[in-house]
Amino acid sequence: MTHPARFDDNPAYAHRYLIALGVILGAVMELIDTSIVNVALSDMSANLGVTIDEITWVVVGYILSAVIVLPMTGWLAAYFGRRRYFLASVTIFTVSSFFCGTAGSLGALVFWRLMQGVGGGALIATAQAILFDAFPPHQKTVAAAIFGLGMIVGPAIGPTLGGIIGILATVRFVHEPEDIRTANRAQAELMRRNLDWQGIVCMSVGLA
Repeated sequence: MTHPARFDDNPAYAHRYLIALGVILGAVMELIDTSIVNVALSDMSANLGVTIDEITWVVVGYILSAVIVLPMTGWLAAYFGRRRYFLASVTIFTVSSFFCGTAGSLGALVFWRLMQGVGGGALIATAQAILFDAFPPHQKTVAAAIFGLGMIVGPAIGPTLGGIIGILATVRFVHEPEDIRTANRAQAELMRRNLDWQGIVCMSVGLA
């Protein structure tokens, strides 16, 4: 039986709690954003001069793009690497959040909500994968508990602050071991050759 101290001294796990903070904040943003605008739909409708039916596209647009991205998350993470894919997703989400806040028309707001969904659709799944890789085997339950706690208390932090901290923590502390990167590249190449582009297009059109 492998002694836990062997893993505690491993440099690969040295920053596991900082990594947990970064990826949880990123995941919390997606959790918040699935419902954050619901309480303000009537105010946005009045401010933009559109009907309630039209303003609901602010909600539907986000969910639609997130649902389209979610099934491709595993392949995208394998192809680009979890770290880079997670970092890109958080960046897209955070930048889109800023432009959503400054949008002056319904079209602009819906567009940036769609972009938010592109970035946010993969955050929870990718965050969990990175988190569990950052903890040694005997602390997987600790990682799961930390993630669950973050999902409960995280919404109080706010998506913009979470995005900034998540980006900084990911850049500084998240690194994929070379053997995992090599395995992911081989898997991604195999998936790329067999990727069902017609299926992805049909799924996107069908959901829309």
